[in-house]
Amino acid sequence: MNQAYPTLAAMGIEDIDRISRFRLRDADTHKELKVWFERDADSCLPASLKFRFPQVINREVAQALDAAIDELERLLGRQSSRERLLQELARFEQVMNDKMSELRRRMSRLAG
Repeated sequence: MNQAYPTLAAMGIEDIDRISRFRLRDADTHKELKVWFERDADSCLPASLKFRFPQVINREVAQALDAAIDELERLLGRQSSRERLLQELARFEQVMNDKMSELRRRMSRLAG
């Protein structure tokens, strides 16, 4: 299963099938990716892991963070950030087209 999620494996996450959720947040000096796991009550393994990335990051680090987020979203069955943005863009374009059509109709009524 780790071969399907190479970035998470490279980050040292071995029990990928136990990931239950994650959160990415901005702190003052860094971005923090926190990954939670489903654990048995008597488990000695950590319930979560934190990964810190500098706020000002180079291209390589940014790509690694994006890849990790994409893998987590895919693993948990969520839409990727790119897919969500494309859907938002399509909705925005539709709203703008509808508004432009409405304004054109109003202009034609005023002119005629």
